[in-house]
Amino acid sequence: MNCKNPRCVAACPVNINIPTFIQHVVEGNLKAASDVIMEDSSLPSICGRVCPQETQCEGKCIRGLKGEPISIGKLERFVADYALENDIKPEKADCCNGHKVAVIGSGPAGLSCAYFLAIEGYKPVVFEKQEKPGGMMMLGIPNFRLEKDVVNAEIDILREMGVEIRCGIEVGKNVTIQQLREEGFSGFFVGTGLQNCGKLGVPGEDAEGVMGGVDYIKSVTLGKAEKLSGDVVIIGG
Repeated sequence: MNCKNPRCVAACPVNINIPTFIQHVVEGNLKAASDVIMEDSSLPSICGRVCPQETQCEGKCIRGLKGEPISIGKLERFVADYALENDIKPEKADCCNGHKVAVIGSGPAGLSCAYFLAIEGYKPVVFEKQEKPGGMMMLGIPNFRLEKDVVNAEIDILREMGVEIRCGIEVGKNVTIQQLREEGFSGFFVGTGLQNCGKLGVPGEDAEGVMGGVDYIKSVTLGKAEKLSGDVVIIGG
């Protein structure tokens, strides 16, 4: 943990100060550990579950050169879940600077943008075309991999920080950028994701009865899935 060159930090997409937060865990100061993580990560309980740590921070862990790397992901999840259970939350701005920012899309990119804007004193409003916020975290990842109550808990923290979330609104269809400007928005962040990239480009994928895995998970989550009957073939693993 006292690495001269903590390669895990460089390998983390948001550059969490991993050695420092782990040192706080060793000392038993979980609030301090949580504070360190929340400086750079807006969704720690989610990231602790679904981030590919084995190829990122843990994959570059120096200790892993001669044995098993430190279980950074599990430690992050432990600290983040402790924070949720004990009402430990990030510091929000003392006052708003008066600038409204429209965040289009409520996936991880949009929610992270809203998180850091709120910390800096902006008024972020998230627009989500689906009925629930969370993007693919909510609609595309099965519950056994990422519990929906964890996603909701992280989103609730954003709301408490002053982030407004408007669902069922597709920017460009239900409301235009110009209309948002007239409403007082001075900045825009587009985080619409890649929800239409699931095509394989193989014959028959558009045939009747064929459904993409992500589309099916979405329909289940939204309570719109049709009951399956007869033989079902699953392609892929």
